[in-house]
This record gives sequence, structure tokens and C-alpha cells, in this order.
Amino acid sequence: MARGRPRKIDTRDALHSVMLAFWQNGYSGTSMSALAEVSGMAKPGLYAAFGDKEALFEKALLHYFETYGGPVFARLKRAEKHVIDDFRDFLGAVAELSADSNTPAGCFLVNALVDCTYGTDRHREVVTGLRQSRYEAIRERILKAVAAGEMPEETDVDRAATFLDGQFSAIALLGRSGSSKADLKTFVETGLQALPGSKGVTGFGEANSNLPILRQ
Repeated sequence: MARGRPRKIDTRDALHSVMLAFWQNGYSGTSMSALAEVSGMAKPGLYAAFGDKEALFEKALLHYFETYGGPVFARLKRAEKHVIDDFRDFLGAVAELSADSNTPAGCFLVNALVDCTYGTDRHREVVTGLRQSRYEAIRERILKAVAAGEMPEETDVDRAATFLDGQFSAIALLGRSGSSKADLKTFVETGLQALPGSKGVTGFGEANSNLPILRQ
């Protein structure tokens, strides 16, 4: 009996499976054998399609950012709602994903940054660069809010952006540690009350600008 043709694997589906494996186990905890198994591709096919393990991890990081971050940041950039509502949606999306039982816990990028579960300096640069992109998107939305009068003119934009960037990471870590979606929603709402432009709160508009801004 003649052999049938090998099943053709969609490379995007394979990359998504690889991303989930790295997200779950980190770089050092994921072997090429495990990646071959989850992707449905033999090792030679993986190498041909994506390169070595280091290249695979970088592609997985970028795929994660495109898949889960892309739509969220696009909505933030459009600024179609009041700034507080936009950040409620932004942080709420992080909470939903971080506590989603259908994906590994937390955020792939935050997990990699906190655990140092990347293999090379190049991976560190990619993770740090993606985080910087996140920070800049947050900062840009705040600048738009100040220009539109949604936040006071005296708002300390950098401090507010740093706060929200920290909220993002905190939510991801809370989700990873098992916090419920309800608890994460409470965390989000509490954080939003500290923003200038939220009802009855001046927040960062009155912050002491001499205090250092702490960002990892």
C-alpha cells in the first residue's frame, strides 16, 4: 500500500502552539522535542520553518504581541472613548487574558521579564522593546487625554504612564498567581480611581514631581 502524503501543518498554527508552550514553561523549560510535539512538526521541519530554538522563542514573543496585544493597543490608539474608559478596557483585557483558563496563566511577556526565562541577550532586548512599546502607547493615550481636556493640564504624564504600566504587570502577575477575574476587576477599578480625570480624584496632578519614577 502506498503511503499517504504527510499532513501539511499550517506554520501559523504551529507557531501559536510553540508560543503557548514557551508561555507555559519558559525558554529553558521547553525543549525542541516538546516544541516538535506540540507543533505537530518534526524537528527538521521546525528548523526549516522558524530556525533554531532561539529564533523560535523570538518569533513566539512577537506572535504573542501581535495576537493579543495588537487589537488592544489599536483600540487604545483610536481613543474613541473617554480616557478612563479606554484604560478600563485596556486593563480589563489584560485581566481577562491573565485569568483565562484556555491559555497559560499571566502574560507571556511579563512572565519572561520577571522569570528571566529567555535564552539570550537578544531575547532580553525583544522583551524590553515590546514593553517599551506598551509604555509608549499608554503615554500617547494620556497625552491625547490632556490635549482633549479629559485630564488636567498639570497631569504628570510620565508618572501616570508609569503607574498604568505597573498596573499592567501587576494584573498579569496576580492572574498568574490564581486571582479570580472578579478580584482582578476590583484591582483595575481601584487603580483607575488614582488617575487624573476620574471623578473626584486629582491623582498625579498633585504628585510630588521630585519623587523618582521607578520602572524596571
